[in-house]
Formats: sequence, C-alpha cells, structure tokens
Amino acid sequence: MALVAAVIGGPVPGPTAHVVEHVAERLELKGHTTVRISPAEMPPAALLGADSSDPQIRSALEILEQADGVVVATPIFQSAYSGLLKTFLDLLPPGALAGKTALPIANGGSRGHLLTVDYTLRPVLTAAGCSQVGNGAFVLDTDIVLHSCGVGLKGESEVRVAAVCREFAHSLTETERRQRLEID
Repeated sequence: MALVAAVIGGPVPGPTAHVVEHVAERLELKGHTTVRISPAEMPPAALLGADSSDPQIRSALEILEQADGVVVATPIFQSAYSGLLKTFLDLLPPGALAGKTALPIANGGSRGHLLTVDYTLRPVLTAAGCSQVGNGAFVLDTDIVLHSCGVGLKGESEVRVAAVCREFAHSLTETERRQRLEID
C-alpha cells in the first residue's frame, strides 16, 4: 500500500500531534504506512536556515520524496496555519510535493476557523505542486479525547475526519492502481 508522510505543523506534544496520531491510525487500518515528520523536533537553526545538510531535515526531505501522499496538519493561529509549518514548507525544494495526494487537517479552539482549511492550507498545498488536494477537516481542540489506548475524536470532528480519511485512503489506492496499470 501507500507511504504517507504526516507533517505535524504544531508543537509536540499537543493537539495537532494528537490529531495526526488519530489520522495515522485510521490510514494504517486501511493498510497504508504512515511516517510522522515533526518540524518542532528539528534543530531550530537548521530549520530557519533551510539547512538541507542537517540530518533531520535531510531525512524529512527523503521521506517526502518517497511518499505517495502527505497529511499536512496545523493548529490555527490568527486564522492561518502555524509559522512552524510555514517555515518547514518554505525549506522544501521546488517540486517536493509534486504528484502527491494531500490531506489538509487543521485544529483550533473555535468553529470560526472551519473554513481555514479551504482558505489557507488548500492553496499552499496546491501551489506546492500536490496533484490532488483532498477535502480537509477542521478539528475542535475540545473534540480531541486522549485514551489510554490512543486518541479519539468526538462530535462533528470525528464525522469529518472519518470521511476525509476514507476519501484520502481511496485516492491513494486509486493512484497506486493507475500507476500499476501504466507500468503493465
């Protein structure tokens, strides 16, 4: 199945990391492999300096290069994605996300940010070259539930995330199927 790079655009640990964990579990149940990339764990000087020779940054770039799809998750601050995510996306070489299927995910404290996925994340992922940017989801921070066995979501957030994960997994599977047909 597909390799998915999940970029955590918020502090770790935190709500964004919890949402990524939930999404990754859903995708892994569909047979996909998910590798997390956390810019918050990268050396700040290397991240801000776009130092692609840094081992952690080089590793993240290699994962993205190999990935079939990418989940990009961010907390919402001032109606926009995080500066941490912006810094990470800015260090990507041109075409780093070309041909990738993307799933944008955002979390925040107010329903007033529901459209942020469509107005901030979708355009940046399209501009970065993703061939397909699926429907995204916004998760209220209060809908994130930590259990002893993992992370859950409640309410409308669970419904939205379940739907976009199904669509994303289906898109990845269809892309793989088309690629196999092209090879044969």
